[in-house]
Amino acid sequence: MTQTWKIAVTASAISSPTYEAALEPFSIALSIYEADTDLPKTRGLPEPANWAGDLWLAEACIVEGIAASAPNRIAIEQAVAIAAASLDEHPPEVTITEVPDIDWQAEVLANLQPIEVGRFRVRGRHIKSPARPGIIDLEIEAGAAFGSGEHETTRACLEALTAVLKRQNPRRVLDLGCGTGVLGLAAAKAVKPNLLMTDIDGRAVEVARLAAEINHVRAKVRQANGWQNAEITAQKPYDLVLANILARPLRAMAGDLARALKPGGRAILSGFLYWQESFVMAPHRAHGLKLERRTRRGDWLALTLRRGR
Repeated sequence: MTQTWKIAVTASAISSPTYEAALEPFSIALSIYEADTDLPKTRGLPEPANWAGDLWLAEACIVEGIAASAPNRIAIEQAVAIAAASLDEHPPEVTITEVPDIDWQAEVLANLQPIEVGRFRVRGRHIKSPARPGIIDLEIEAGAAFGSGEHETTRACLEALTAVLKRQNPRRVLDLGCGTGVLGLAAAKAVKPNLLMTDIDGRAVEVARLAAEINHVRAKVRQANGWQNAEITAQKPYDLVLANILARPLRAMAGDLARALKPGGRAILSGFLYWQESFVMAPHRAHGLKLERRTRRGDWLALTLRRGR
């Protein structure tokens, strides 16, 4: 087990990405999340133009980095001060705390239960019990980054995929921004298509490649920046595209998706909140894709789109 430290500052949602960049050189992992606050909640449901990236404008956010060695407070405070000056605001206080020496992956594994959605069960290696008859079993390590099935978007996509497979037997599938590969692997184990999984992050590619081996799935797993990849182009048109990413990239890539789907082909899009539906759908409708189904889990949404014949 490795000793770690937590570095944190409090900032507005708009300022948070700047402070995230300031903490990046000192951190092995970074996150931004909404801070608890006693201030009255004056905001309503935001329109897409009110988002900083894809983070809701919270009253306050915590920007948090995890360091693998004792942090240099002076250097960190200088970096935060420079970030604050670029924003023309007062530097936030930097807090540094030592994280207890706990095997967090073991803790997660001990508590993570199997997730069953539609035709699929997603489990960690520590779960040995067989799936129920008729349920497709997927082993995804709980300690792996980029999602292991517990997030509402993944659940919504698995539910949407179950519905698609009742209507369609896709032979050529693309999992774009695959993360652990759970969606592509689910489709592969259900119908054994020609499967291509891609992600912009090289670490995710390695995780997905290992997951394919563990689940005995034949798949090509490649690093790619969105649709900008020769192999993605060579494999099209696709019967099914799975893209659990974020609202803005999905919107920007609507034309690429429409051109890559075969007539009658479908796409399952997720990674955004329900009030961003019109923001995501508008460019896809403009490119001739129709909404076939919406699947909501909590505040998160998955949209099933279909290209006309």
